[in-house]
Amino acid sequence: MNKVENILKIKGYDKFKCIADKCKFTCCKGWDINVDTNTYNKWREKDNLNYLLDNVRFIKSHRENTYLIKKETKAKCPLLNNEGLCNIVIDHGDEYLSLTCKNFPRIENNFDYVKELTLSCSCPEVVNIISNMKEKVYIDSNDSLSYIEDLGCLKIRESLVNIFQKEDISIENKLILSYDMLFNMLESDDLDYENLIEFLDNYKSKKYIKEELNKYKDYVNKDTIESLKEINSLFIDIIENYRNVPIFKEALKDIYKFAEEINIEKLFKNWKDFNNLFKEYDNLIENCILSKVLSNCVSDDLEEMIILFEMIILEYLLIRHAVFLKYCIKKQISIQDAKDYIVIFSRIIGNNSEAVIEFLLDMFESEIVEVDYICSLTLI
Repeated sequence: MNKVENILKIKGYDKFKCIADKCKFTCCKGWDINVDTNTYNKWREKDNLNYLLDNVRFIKSHRENTYLIKKETKAKCPLLNNEGLCNIVIDHGDEYLSLTCKNFPRIENNFDYVKELTLSCSCPEVVNIISNMKEKVYIDSNDSLSYIEDLGCLKIRESLVNIFQKEDISIENKLILSYDMLFNMLESDDLDYENLIEFLDNYKSKKYIKEELNKYKDYVNKDTIESLKEINSLFIDIIENYRNVPIFKEALKDIYKFAEEINIEKLFKNWKDFNNLFKEYDNLIENCILSKVLSNCVSDDLEEMIILFEMIILEYLLIRHAVFLKYCIKKQISIQDAKDYIVIFSRIIGNNSEAVIEFLLDMFESEIVEVDYICSLTLI
């Protein structure tokens, strides 16, 4: 089989081009930067690259040794110059970049003879590409490829994508329905491949979907003030460790201060108006969620799959609340605010999932929270 036929790309993949020093949220700031072993050895073997090793710290682990760029916590990479450009690229070319730097925001998933190429919403340029799409995000497919028939995880992902492709269901209900589906699968111990397909087929039926969503209809507009209080507390707790990160500080400082001081009861009257305005960005938000599902929800471990989707829901809740807080301050919503918070929380949650999981364990004594709790925060 021709190798090119085995490469599938998410819509918009070829439109991406790094804007380097023009980027508002450069990927060279705000998180740890990994140096893969091959790149480390290339730097070590060439005399004119040895100086780069002074910028690398070594972390010994019982699993796998790790090399990271030395920098202050959450600060910028020391190899980034004052103009926002990478000195490695300037002096030696991008062939000497680590794989992390070379590939981001591109994500590669391999399934036997098929390679899928997707993009991360942690990059503002990717979010810009998605915001200009009128249709739904999808991966270009080739009907001659049967890889999806052989892997249960891809059948599950296909069902998640199908749910988000539906036009007559709100984002909130799509998130609940998807999480409910995954949660029900986890509680079914006897799902072999045939039973899995039969189970997933239920979610193609409008009647079945309606029945599932009816189980959670009582959460709509129930204890909205308490739900807003819970989300606000969650918001404060999660961004506490990131609000002073230089690259996030400007976008988070006013809403963090506001979140700490507000009286939720007084702001409740703003919620309905905000919700109606926020729907203007449904297409952008849904396409970002679809992009995350296509990139991330590919685990053969069902518990891991649920946790991955749980992170997507948490990102959505934090993005929505951040924009709500901004709305309460400015009395208006801007598309740029929405896009900025998509990038920020894609990084805070998506790229720090282990820390978030520890946070959930501390709060709920479980990595996987109950569907009822997700409903109480989502359906307000």
